[in-house]
Amino acid sequence: MNFAVLTGGGDSSGINDFLYFLAQRLNQEGHTLLGFKNSWQGLVGNEAVALDKISLESTRFTPGTILGTARKNPIKDGQIDLVLANLEARKVDALIAMGGDDTLGVAAHLAKSGFNVVGVPQTIDDDLRGTDRSLGFATAVRQAAYNINSVINSNIAHDRDMIVEIMGRDAGWLALATALNTPACACMCPEGPMSMEETFEAMKRYKKTTGKAALAVVAEGIRPEGYDLSDKPRDAFGNIAFEGVSHWVGAKYQEATGRAPRVQILGYLARGGAPVPADVELAALYANQAVDLILAGQSGKMVAVSGGLPSSLPLEEVVGAKKTIDLEFLVQQLKHLA
Repeated sequence: MNFAVLTGGGDSSGINDFLYFLAQRLNQEGHTLLGFKNSWQGLVGNEAVALDKISLESTRFTPGTILGTARKNPIKDGQIDLVLANLEARKVDALIAMGGDDTLGVAAHLAKSGFNVVGVPQTIDDDLRGTDRSLGFATAVRQAAYNINSVINSNIAHDRDMIVEIMGRDAGWLALATALNTPACACMCPEGPMSMEETFEAMKRYKKTTGKAALAVVAEGIRPEGYDLSDKPRDAFGNIAFEGVSHWVGAKYQEATGRAPRVQILGYLARGGAPVPADVELAALYANQAVDLILAGQSGKMVAVSGGLPSSLPLEEVVGAKKTIDLEFLVQQLKHLA
Protein backbone atom coordinates (compact mmCIF):
# COMPACT_ATOMS: atom_id res chain seq x y z
CA MET A 1 0.00 0.00 0.00
CA ASN A 2 0.98 3.61 -0.51
CA PHE A 3 0.68 5.52 2.77
CA ALA A 4 0.90 9.26 3.30
CA VAL A 5 1.28 11.29 6.48
CA LEU A 6 0.96 14.93 7.50
CA THR A 7 1.60 16.77 10.76
CA GLY A 8 -0.72 19.67 11.52
CA GLY A 9 -1.42 22.28 14.14
CA GLY A 10 1.10 23.31 16.76
CA ASP A 11 4.23 21.16 16.77
CA SER A 12 5.68 19.26 19.70
CA SER A 13 8.50 16.91 20.61
CA GLY A 14 7.84 13.33 19.56
CA ILE A 15 6.53 13.97 16.05
CA ASN A 16 9.81 13.14 14.34
CA ASP A 17 10.08 9.95 16.36
CA PHE A 18 6.55 9.05 15.27
CA LEU A 19 7.54 9.55 11.63
CA TYR A 20 10.58 7.32 12.15
CA PHE A 21 8.59 4.52 13.76
CA LEU A 22 5.91 4.81 11.08
CA ALA A 23 8.46 4.52 8.27
CA GLN A 24 10.22 1.67 10.05
CA ARG A 25 7.04 -0.38 10.31
CA LEU A 26 5.92 0.34 6.75
CA ASN A 27 9.37 -0.33 5.25
CA GLN A 28 9.54 -3.67 7.04
CA GLU A 29 6.22 -4.73 5.53
CA GLY A 30 6.87 -3.50 1.99
CA HIS A 31 4.69 -0.38 2.01
CA THR A 32 5.69 3.12 0.87
CA LEU A 33 5.38 6.36 2.83
CA LEU A 34 4.93 9.90 1.53
CA GLY A 35 5.03 12.98 3.74
CA PHE A 36 2.98 16.05 2.80
CA LYS A 37 4.66 19.32 3.76
CA ASN A 38 3.08 21.93 6.01
CA SER A 39 -0.04 20.02 6.93
CA TRP A 40 -3.12 20.52 4.72
CA GLN A 41 -1.32 23.29 2.86
CA GLY A 42 1.00 20.68 1.39
CA LEU A 43 -1.93 18.57 0.27
CA VAL A 44 -3.58 21.55 -1.39
CA GLY A 45 -0.32 22.46 -3.12
CA ASN A 46 0.62 18.82 -3.80
CA GLU A 47 3.98 19.23 -2.04
CA ALA A 48 5.35 15.97 -0.67
CA VAL A 49 8.55 14.04 -0.03
CA ALA A 50 9.29 10.32 0.19
CA LEU A 51 10.03 9.13 3.72
CA ASP A 52 11.95 6.06 4.82
CA LYS A 53 13.54 4.73 7.98
CA ILE A 54 17.13 5.49 6.97
CA SER A 55 16.49 9.14 6.09
CA LEU A 56 14.56 9.68 9.31
CA GLU A 57 17.12 8.20 11.70
CA SER A 58 19.06 11.46 11.99
CA THR A 59 16.00 13.42 13.13
CA ARG A 60 15.05 11.11 15.98
CA PHE A 61 14.92 12.73 19.43
CA THR A 62 14.54 16.21 17.90
CA PRO A 63 11.64 18.62 18.54
CA GLY A 64 9.40 20.16 15.90
CA THR A 65 8.39 18.39 12.71
CA ILE A 66 10.59 17.89 9.67
CA LEU A 67 7.47 18.06 7.50
CA GLY A 68 6.57 21.52 8.73
CA THR A 69 3.12 22.70 9.76
CA ALA A 70 0.69 25.47 8.87
CA ARG A 71 -2.74 26.78 9.88
CA LYS A 72 -4.52 25.77 6.70
CA ASN A 73 -8.23 24.91 6.56
CA PRO A 74 -9.17 23.37 3.18
CA ILE A 75 -12.79 23.00 4.30
CA LYS A 76 -13.19 26.73 4.91
CA ASP A 77 -11.30 27.48 1.67
CA GLY A 78 -13.45 25.08 -0.37
CA GLN A 79 -10.47 22.93 -1.41
CA ILE A 80 -11.43 19.44 -0.24
CA ASP A 81 -11.93 18.30 -3.83
CA LEU A 82 -8.41 19.50 -4.63
CA VAL A 83 -7.06 17.57 -1.63
CA LEU A 84 -8.79 14.40 -2.84
CA ALA A 85 -7.54 14.96 -6.40
CA ASN A 86 -3.94 15.32 -5.22
CA LEU A 87 -4.18 12.19 -3.11
CA GLU A 88 -5.46 10.33 -6.16
CA ALA A 89 -2.72 11.80 -8.37
CA ARG A 90 -0.09 10.62 -5.88
CA LYS A 91 -1.75 7.18 -5.79
CA VAL A 92 -2.13 7.40 -2.01
CA ASP A 93 -4.17 4.53 -0.55
CA ALA A 94 -4.34 5.81 3.02
CA LEU A 95 -3.59 9.04 4.87
CA ILE A 96 -2.44 9.34 8.48
CA ALA A 97 -3.18 12.80 9.88
CA MET A 98 -1.41 13.81 13.08
CA GLY A 99 -2.42 16.85 15.10
CA GLY A 100 -5.03 18.38 17.34
CA ASP A 101 -8.74 19.13 17.02
CA ASP A 102 -8.44 21.29 13.90
CA THR A 103 -6.25 18.84 11.96
CA LEU A 104 -8.41 15.90 12.94
CA GLY A 105 -11.55 17.81 12.03
CA VAL A 106 -10.37 17.99 8.43
CA ALA A 107 -9.38 14.31 8.60
CA ALA A 108 -12.91 13.43 9.77
CA HIS A 109 -14.32 15.36 6.80
CA LEU A 110 -12.09 13.39 4.42
CA ALA A 111 -13.23 10.13 5.99
CA LYS A 112 -16.87 11.10 5.41
CA SER A 113 -15.93 11.77 1.78
CA GLY A 114 -14.91 8.13 1.52
CA PHE A 115 -11.15 8.43 1.74
CA ASN A 116 -9.12 6.03 3.90
CA VAL A 117 -7.79 8.16 6.77
CA VAL A 118 -6.73 7.64 10.38
CA GLY A 119 -5.97 10.33 12.97
CA VAL A 120 -3.21 10.49 15.57
CA PRO A 121 -3.52 12.77 18.64
CA GLN A 122 -0.64 15.23 19.01
CA THR A 123 -0.92 18.42 21.04
CA ILE A 124 0.87 19.86 24.05
CA ASP A 125 -2.57 20.98 25.26
CA ASP A 126 -3.56 17.32 25.88
CA ASP A 127 -7.17 18.34 25.26
CA LEU A 128 -8.29 15.73 22.72
CA ARG A 129 -11.29 13.75 23.87
CA GLY A 130 -11.07 9.96 23.90
CA THR A 131 -7.41 9.53 24.79
CA ASP A 132 -5.60 9.64 28.10
CA ARG A 133 -2.59 11.29 26.53
CA SER A 134 -1.70 13.21 23.38
CA LEU A 135 1.80 13.01 21.92
CA GLY A 136 4.03 15.86 23.07
CA PHE A 137 2.32 16.67 26.36
CA ALA A 138 4.81 14.94 28.66
CA THR A 139 7.78 16.70 27.07
CA ALA A 140 6.00 20.08 27.20
CA VAL A 141 5.50 19.66 30.95
CA ARG A 142 9.19 18.86 31.36
CA GLN A 143 10.19 21.88 29.29
CA ALA A 144 7.85 24.27 31.07
CA ALA A 145 8.93 23.12 34.52
CA TYR A 146 12.61 23.20 33.56
CA ASN A 147 12.45 26.76 32.26
CA ILE A 148 10.51 28.06 35.25
CA ASN A 149 12.69 26.26 37.79
CA SER A 150 15.78 27.66 36.04
CA VAL A 151 14.76 31.26 36.72
CA ILE A 152 12.75 31.09 39.94
CA ASN A 153 15.78 31.53 42.23
CA SER A 154 16.65 34.74 40.42
CA ASN A 155 13.16 36.04 41.12
CA ILE A 156 13.52 35.13 44.77
CA ALA A 157 16.90 36.88 44.93
CA HIS A 158 15.33 40.06 43.51
CA ASP A 159 12.17 39.61 45.61
CA ARG A 160 10.03 39.77 42.46
CA ASP A 161 6.81 37.80 42.44
CA MET A 162 6.41 35.92 39.17
CA ILE A 163 3.39 35.26 36.96
CA VAL A 164 4.03 32.73 34.19
CA GLU A 165 1.64 32.23 31.27
CA ILE A 166 1.37 28.70 29.84
CA MET A 167 -0.23 27.48 26.60
CA GLY A 168 -3.20 25.13 26.59
CA ARG A 169 -6.02 27.10 24.98
CA ASP A 170 -9.35 26.18 26.64
CA ALA A 171 -7.90 23.38 28.79
CA GLY A 172 -5.73 23.67 31.87
CA TRP A 173 -3.84 20.36 31.70
CA LEU A 174 -0.49 21.91 30.83
CA ALA A 175 -0.84 24.75 33.33
CA LEU A 176 -1.80 22.42 36.19
CA ALA A 177 0.97 19.91 35.49
CA THR A 178 3.49 22.73 35.24
CA ALA A 179 2.35 24.26 38.52
CA LEU A 180 2.69 20.92 40.29
CA ASN A 181 6.24 20.55 39.01
CA THR A 182 7.36 24.01 40.16
CA PRO A 183 7.15 25.97 43.45
CA ALA A 184 3.91 27.60 42.30
CA CYS A 185 1.49 28.59 45.04
CA ALA A 186 -1.38 29.31 42.64
CA CYS A 187 -2.65 28.18 39.26
CA MET A 188 -5.42 29.72 37.19
CA CYS A 189 -7.03 27.31 34.70
CA PRO A 190 -9.84 27.93 32.20
CA GLU A 191 -11.96 25.37 34.06
CA GLY A 192 -11.63 27.30 37.36
CA PRO A 193 -11.94 27.27 40.32
CA MET A 194 -9.17 29.70 41.33
CA SER A 195 -10.26 33.30 40.74
CA MET A 196 -7.84 36.16 40.26
CA GLU A 197 -8.54 37.41 43.77
CA GLU A 198 -7.88 33.95 45.24
CA THR A 199 -4.65 33.76 43.26
CA PHE A 200 -3.50 37.10 44.64
CA GLU A 201 -4.38 36.02 48.19
CA ALA A 202 -2.41 32.79 47.74
CA MET A 203 0.61 34.75 46.52
CA LYS A 204 0.45 37.20 49.43
CA ARG A 205 0.03 34.33 51.87
CA TYR A 206 3.05 32.52 50.38
CA LYS A 207 5.18 35.66 50.69
CA LYS A 208 4.09 36.20 54.29
CA THR A 209 4.65 32.56 55.29
CA THR A 210 7.98 31.91 53.56
CA GLY A 211 9.44 35.35 53.12
CA LYS A 212 10.06 34.51 49.46
CA ALA A 213 8.69 35.93 46.25
CA ALA A 214 5.65 34.01 45.02
CA LEU A 215 5.03 32.17 41.75
CA ALA A 216 1.67 31.80 40.01
CA VAL A 217 0.99 29.85 36.82
CA VAL A 218 -1.69 31.23 34.50
CA ALA A 219 -3.22 29.31 31.59
CA GLU A 220 -3.44 31.39 28.41
CA GLY A 221 -7.14 30.57 27.99
CA ILE A 222 -8.46 32.02 31.25
CA ARG A 223 -11.07 34.73 30.88
CA PRO A 224 -11.10 36.82 34.06
CA GLU A 225 -13.91 39.32 34.46
CA GLY A 226 -13.08 42.55 32.69
CA TYR A 227 -10.53 41.04 30.31
CA ASP A 228 -11.40 41.91 26.70
CA LEU A 229 -10.66 39.39 23.94
CA SER A 230 -12.49 41.23 21.16
CA ASP A 231 -9.33 42.64 19.59
CA LYS A 232 -7.48 39.32 19.48
CA PRO A 233 -6.77 37.89 15.99
CA ARG A 234 -8.05 34.48 14.89
CA ASP A 235 -6.41 31.76 12.79
CA ALA A 236 -7.78 29.85 9.78
CA PHE A 237 -9.87 27.65 12.07
CA GLY A 238 -11.33 30.55 14.04
CA ASN A 239 -9.14 30.03 17.13
CA ILE A 240 -8.41 33.13 19.21
CA ALA A 241 -4.76 34.07 19.75
CA PHE A 242 -4.92 33.99 23.54
CA GLU A 243 -1.38 35.13 24.37
CA GLY A 244 -1.07 38.07 26.74
CA VAL A 245 -3.57 37.60 29.57
CA SER A 246 -0.69 37.30 32.07
CA HIS A 247 0.25 40.96 31.52
CA TRP A 248 -3.32 41.97 32.35
CA VAL A 249 -3.28 39.77 35.47
CA GLY A 250 0.13 41.18 36.43
CA ALA A 251 -1.16 44.75 36.22
CA LYS A 252 -4.13 43.87 38.40
CA TYR A 253 -1.80 42.17 40.89
CA GLN A 254 0.31 45.31 41.16
CA GLU A 255 -2.82 47.40 41.72
CA ALA A 256 -3.96 45.05 44.48
CA THR A 257 -0.63 44.57 46.28
CA GLY A 258 1.73 47.34 45.28
CA ARG A 259 4.26 44.71 44.21
CA ALA A 260 5.28 44.72 40.52
CA PRO A 261 5.49 41.08 39.40
CA ARG A 262 7.78 39.73 36.74
CA VAL A 263 5.51 38.47 33.95
CA GLN A 264 6.82 35.70 31.74
CA ILE A 265 4.99 34.23 28.74
CA LEU A 266 6.57 30.82 28.30
CA GLY A 267 5.13 30.44 24.81
CA TYR A 268 6.96 28.20 22.39
CA LEU A 269 9.66 27.23 24.88
CA ALA A 270 7.24 24.47 25.92
CA ARG A 271 7.39 23.01 22.41
CA GLY A 272 11.16 22.48 22.44
CA GLY A 273 13.62 19.96 23.80
CA ALA A 274 14.29 16.33 23.02
CA PRO A 275 11.21 14.17 23.70
CA VAL A 276 11.07 12.45 27.07
CA PRO A 277 10.95 8.62 27.08
CA ALA A 278 7.18 8.63 27.66
CA ASP A 279 6.62 10.53 24.41
CA VAL A 280 9.05 8.36 22.43
CA GLU A 281 7.24 5.26 23.63
CA LEU A 282 3.87 6.83 22.82
CA ALA A 283 5.14 7.70 19.33
CA ALA A 284 6.00 4.05 18.71
CA LEU A 285 2.64 2.88 20.04
CA TYR A 286 0.66 5.34 17.94
CA ALA A 287 2.64 4.53 14.78
CA ASN A 288 1.82 0.85 15.12
CA GLN A 289 -1.81 1.51 16.01
CA ALA A 290 -2.29 3.78 12.99
CA VAL A 291 -0.92 1.17 10.59
CA ASP A 292 -2.98 -1.58 12.24
CA LEU A 293 -6.19 0.42 11.82
CA ILE A 294 -5.50 1.12 8.15
CA LEU A 295 -4.63 -2.49 7.37
CA ALA A 296 -7.78 -3.62 9.19
CA GLY A 297 -9.93 -1.29 7.10
CA GLN A 298 -10.82 0.88 10.11
CA SER A 299 -10.92 4.26 8.40
CA GLY A 300 -12.24 7.39 10.11
CA LYS A 301 -10.82 6.58 13.53
CA MET A 302 -8.26 8.11 15.88
CA VAL A 303 -5.71 6.00 17.73
CA ALA A 304 -5.80 6.49 21.49
CA VAL A 305 -4.81 5.24 24.90
CA SER A 306 -7.65 4.62 27.34
CA GLY A 307 -7.10 3.37 30.86
CA GLY A 308 -3.47 2.77 29.95
CA LEU A 309 -4.39 0.44 27.07
CA PRO A 310 -4.33 0.99 23.27
CA SER A 311 -7.73 1.89 21.86
CA SER A 312 -9.41 3.85 19.10
CA LEU A 313 -12.60 5.80 18.50
CA PRO A 314 -14.37 7.47 15.57
CA LEU A 315 -12.94 10.85 14.61
CA GLU A 316 -16.42 12.36 14.63
CA GLU A 317 -16.58 11.65 18.38
CA VAL A 318 -13.29 13.47 18.95
CA VAL A 319 -13.59 16.75 17.08
CA GLY A 320 -15.57 19.73 18.28
CA ALA A 321 -15.45 18.93 22.01
CA LYS A 322 -12.43 19.43 24.27
CA LYS A 323 -11.20 17.18 27.03
CA THR A 324 -11.05 19.55 29.98
CA ILE A 325 -10.18 19.02 33.62
CA ASP A 326 -12.88 17.68 35.90
CA LEU A 327 -13.57 20.40 38.47
CA GLU A 328 -13.49 18.08 41.50
CA PHE A 329 -10.16 16.62 40.36
CA LEU A 330 -8.77 20.11 39.76
CA VAL A 331 -9.77 21.29 43.24
CA GLN A 332 -7.98 18.33 44.80
CA GLN A 333 -4.83 18.87 42.74
CA LEU A 334 -4.65 22.57 43.54
CA LYS A 335 -4.36 21.66 47.22
CA HIS A 336 -0.89 20.31 46.50
CA LEU A 337 0.54 23.67 45.40
CA ALA A 338 3.17 25.32 47.58
